[in-house]
Amino acid sequence: MLDREIMQILPDAGKDEVPITTSEVHQKLARCVTEVPVVKTVQRRLERLVLAKLVEQTNRGNAHAWRKVAGASGLAARASGYLTHDEALALQTLRRFSSRQIPALVAKTLSPLFDVADKRLEAANNDTERRYRKWIHKVEVESGGFALKCPAVDAAVFEAVSQALFYEQQLKIVYQPRSKTDNTEPKIVHPLGLVEVGGLVYLVALTSRHPNPAMYRLDRVVGAVMLPEPFSYPHDFTLSTYVRQQRQFDFMVEGEIHLKLRFANSAGDHLLEAPMSDDQRSRRDGDYLEVQGTVLLSQRLRWWLRAFGPNVEVLAPASLRGELAREARALAVLYGQGVG
Repeated sequence: MLDREIMQILPDAGKDEVPITTSEVHQKLARCVTEVPVVKTVQRRLERLVLAKLVEQTNRGNAHAWRKVAGASGLAARASGYLTHDEALALQTLRRFSSRQIPALVAKTLSPLFDVADKRLEAANNDTERRYRKWIHKVEVESGGFALKCPAVDAAVFEAVSQALFYEQQLKIVYQPRSKTDNTEPKIVHPLGLVEVGGLVYLVALTSRHPNPAMYRLDRVVGAVMLPEPFSYPHDFTLSTYVRQQRQFDFMVEGEIHLKLRFANSAGDHLLEAPMSDDQRSRRDGDYLEVQGTVLLSQRLRWWLRAFGPNVEVLAPASLRGELAREARALAVLYGQGVG
């Protein structure tokens, strides 16, 4: 508790505030702590906070002067005195592996706490603490798909969108779709949610002209301003239903089909552990694996099937089989042109 009180009264290097001496720290503590310890105890606690890289120490004549490092304020000031290595590791992992999913408002609030967690792990005094520091470099997350260089989202746009979403207020955006990259006309939308798909961030929002939500890629939003007018968030809308049940991010969903596939060369064996549907059934037929189940027909399904090349055959429905057969014939013509 004493460390927390010390952190709260120390000047802030991030605000370029002037360091104060040990006796001045002791005097300030006397005003807010009922049983203030002696000066030597205060100095020992300050020295410990320096080792934890939460406080920096300078000299003012013959006296030591202290202030907290930049970033060690707000939540960080309250946490710094009792942040364990486990908690610091959890925060550092959250910061490392969470990108745009954290709303800008929350990320900004947690930023000082992230900095304190980093400094806590840097201050390794023994082998156990050094293991905590090294752990974060032993974990990586990699996408299973082909990696593309996704366009960046403007930080100011993302913050305005996040704020409007948080406070449920109307949002004015300037959107430049691929078909109209020079658009400068703003539109007013009611933000309902943010979704990240394959590195691209989408805003799901309503407009007054259409009853159904629309999707806007945030990197194509060139301007965003939160308006003072609130809106009523629709009681019958949930983002999880929109994404997972209506499958709006599968692109051009055409309805349910009963899909039957035959895989060669073990290409579909992963479906035995990660089924494509709740009603999936499978059976071995010699060197082949036959899989069937109810799925939504969409462009994303077609992309998935094409990725297997000649290692998958669509047995049903006949319409999808015929569509992919026509594509295969066109590919044969295309690639056959260069074969001598």
